[in-house]
Amino acid sequence: MSKSKPQGIYEFPLTETTAKKIINELAENYTSRIIWSRHVKERMVERGVTTGQILTLLKSKRSVFREGPYEEPNGDWKFNLKGMAAGKVIELTIALKNHHDDPKSILVTVWVD
Repeated sequence: MSKSKPQGIYEFPLTETTAKKIINELAENYTSRIIWSRHVKERMVERGVTTGQILTLLKSKRSVFREGPYEEPNGDWKFNLKGMAAGKVIELTIALKNHHDDPKSILVTVWVD
């Protein structure tokens, strides 16, 4: 695997296991391929969530799927991950783009339970 680009996974429909593997890999080795939407940045400030907490959730093998993954009309796969980071239970909505050949993700929103 080249370090300049993560390896894609050909799978349809996208399973939780594969989605988590891709997200873990992006968070560990390709953070530049994680896009932080303006909305998620605003919610992070509003809800007291740090970048470190988000990355911890994305890297965690213990985070769980609360919804999805399901395919959007535009071909992205959307899902919610929930987990613990720095003493807070955080849930994050993620859109995974081009999982088959050029994976990247968009962080859509975040909230704290």
